[in-house]
Amino acid sequence: MNKLIKKIEAAGLLGRGCGTFPTAKKWLAVLNAPGREKYVIVNCSESEPGIFKDEFILDNYPELVLDGLKLAMRTLNASQGFIYLNPIFNSRFRNKIQILIGHDNIEIFSEPSKSYIAGEESTIVNLMEGKREEPRFKPPFVLEKGFLNKPTLVNNCETFYDIALINQGKYKRERFFCIAGDNTPKNIFKFPETITVKQALLESGHYPNFKFFIQLGGAMAGICLAADQLDDYAIQYYGGLIIHELAKDERQLVNKWLEFYKKESCGQCVPCREGTYRLYEMYNAKDFNHQLFADIIFAMQNSSLCSMGKMAATAITSYFENIKKCKKR
Repeated sequence: MNKLIKKIEAAGLLGRGCGTFPTAKKWLAVLNAPGREKYVIVNCSESEPGIFKDEFILDNYPELVLDGLKLAMRTLNASQGFIYLNPIFNSRFRNKIQILIGHDNIEIFSEPSKSYIAGEESTIVNLMEGKREEPRFKPPFVLEKGFLNKPTLVNNCETFYDIALINQGKYKRERFFCIAGDNTPKNIFKFPETITVKQALLESGHYPNFKFFIQLGGAMAGICLAADQLDDYAIQYYGGLIIHELAKDERQLVNKWLEFYKKESCGQCVPCREGTYRLYEMYNAKDFNHQLFADIIFAMQNSSLCSMGKMAATAITSYFENIKKCKKR
């Protein structure tokens, strides 16, 4: 096994996007994939509302992201590297990053629209090839057949930042963690990845002095947790949290989630395309059929093509299960 990949494995690094796949395994899969032509992509789409860690990293540590990308290219013998930026990041950081790139074989690609699905790794590859903004059927995975049908590594911006630290012997099993929400200043912190959500709130000084619940992982796909559940979750798998007042209007909040996914669905697969629309329609009907609502969610979770359809109802189901009960106490 390659020396750097051994270090990544020993560090226990998980991908810092929503997939949290073991980074060393991903690199090994690309390294061992047949074919001489390979590619590496830094995913800086960051389309989950309420998560802004990649923006912070690009603003403050772009050289470390580039170091991580170059290390990946050398380790995997990649033909070329790409930095995939959403339109906002492209307007803010493109010139700075281009100067840092210099004459290296690295190209910046800006996604055409800041949509939720544009950050999914196979959708990234489609957009870079000039194809439709939609995920690919899997298998094959982009690790085997990605950009130009060649083995391709796609990792999150923060993952490459951590790779650079691992290579320098400075990695401390920490991660960036965003905190924002009701009566809460938008802020970002760096914590040991093993601390609990409650510890993160206390150590940041952002533990609310009002009745609240949180959405762990972002403002749309995040899981809703009551205050008494926060010791049960470590921040290792999550990029941040949103604080909500417990008294927040349920209908307004659930409709916000439903409208987001109804709008953001790429429409490629029936469970997501029809499911997101039907959930919104049913929730706002005069006679709300709870069982049918739950059945549609089950179908979406088990048959959608990509993680968007599978996760679209996570906030809603966890809200009903964890938060609505608190309000009734």
